[in-house]
Amino acid sequence: MFNILQSFGGADSPKSSLLNRQLFAMLLFSGANAAINPYKNIFGVDVIGVPDTYYSLVIFFSGLMITLVSVYFGMKSDKDGSFVKYILICSACGFIGNLSVYAWPNRFTYFLATCLLLPVFCVLNSLIFGYAAARRRADRRSNVDHENAALRSTYSMGYVLTLGLIGLLALQKEQLIFIWLFSGVMGSLIFLLYLREKTIDPDCRSAHSSEPISQIFNTKNLLKLVSVSLITNMLFTLDATAPFFIVDQAGGDYSNIGTFEAGIAVFEVVFIFFWSAVAQKKKASTAIIVGAVIFSLATLLLSFAQEVIHIYLLIPLLALGAACLISIPIGFLQSLAENRPGIGGSLLSISFFVSSSASSAIYFLGTYFFDVGGTLLISTGVGLLGLVSLFYLDRN
Repeated sequence: MFNILQSFGGADSPKSSLLNRQLFAMLLFSGANAAINPYKNIFGVDVIGVPDTYYSLVIFFSGLMITLVSVYFGMKSDKDGSFVKYILICSACGFIGNLSVYAWPNRFTYFLATCLLLPVFCVLNSLIFGYAAARRRADRRSNVDHENAALRSTYSMGYVLTLGLIGLLALQKEQLIFIWLFSGVMGSLIFLLYLREKTIDPDCRSAHSSEPISQIFNTKNLLKLVSVSLITNMLFTLDATAPFFIVDQAGGDYSNIGTFEAGIAVFEVVFIFFWSAVAQKKKASTAIIVGAVIFSLATLLLSFAQEVIHIYLLIPLLALGAACLISIPIGFLQSLAENRPGIGGSLLSISFFVSSSASSAIYFLGTYFFDVGGTLLISTGVGLLGLVSLFYLDRN
C-alpha cells in the first residue's frame, strides 16, 4: 500500500502522498457523503415530512443533475484546464446546501439541497479523478491504476471511519440535524484545501478539447459504458436489499446492518490494492469480468443465508468482488476518453446514474412481483448480462 501511495511523489516531493490534495479531498468528500447518505431519506421522510413518492423524485432528479453538471464541468475543464475552479464551485455548493438544511430544516431547503446543490457537490468525485488524470498526463506519469486505487481506497477509509463515528454517537431522530452540519464543514474544508491553488492551469488543458464530443460518445463506447453500468447495478441493489436479508431473513438486529456495511468497507480497503495489482497484469475489462463473477456468486449465496453468522462469513467474498467493481471500472471508463480527462471523469457520473437507475427499476419490479431474494437474483441476472456484453465488446 505504501508503494502505491508513493506514486503521487516521494516523501520530500511536493507531490508527497501525505500532503496530496486529491487524497485529502477524497477523504473529506467521503466523510461528507457517509454522514448524509445513510440517513438522507429517513431525515426527509420522518423529520421534514417529505412524502415517500416525492423522495423517489429526489433520487431521480439528483442523479440527472449530477450527470448533466458532470459532463458540462468536464468539458469546460478539458478546454480551460479549470479543474480547480469547478472543484471550488462544487465544494461551495456542498457547504451552502448542507448548512441551509441545518439552519432552516424545512421542505424547501431540503429539496433545494438534495435536488440542486448537493448533486453539484457530488460532481467532486468525477472532478477529483479527472484532475488527477490531467496532472498525471501533464507530468507524464502512467500509474493510472495505482493512483485510482489510492483515491478509491481513501474514499472507503473515510466512509467507514465516518460511519463508525456516527454509530458511536448513536444519534436519535431529533439529533439527525447534526449530520448536515458535519457534511457542511467537510465541504468548507475541501474549499479551503484548494483555495490557494491556481483555478486555471494551462498544463491541464486537453489538446483534443475542440474535437466533437461524439468521438467519445460513440456507439461502442456507449455500449461499454452501459455494460459496466449493468454490472455495477449489483452494488446498488445489494445496498438496498442487504438490510432486509439481515433483519427479516437472518433474524438479525438493526445494529448488524452497520456492522455488515463497516465490515465490507474495511475489507474493500485491502482488496482494492489487490485488484490494482491484477489490473497491471491483465486488461481492465478482464478484471471487471472476474470481479463480477465473484460478486454474483457471493450475492447468490447471500440470498440463501438463514443466520447472521452466514452473512458475516460472506463479507470477505462480497468485499473482494465489490472492491473490483468500485475501483477497476474507474480506469476503464477513463480510458474511453484517454485524451480528455475531464470528460473521462464525467463518464463515471454517467455510469453511476445509469447503474443506480437500473437498480431502482430492478428493485421496484423485484419487490412488486417477488421478494428481496427475487430482487437480488434479478439484479444478478442483469449484471451477468452486462458481463456477457462487455466480454463480447472487448473481443471486437
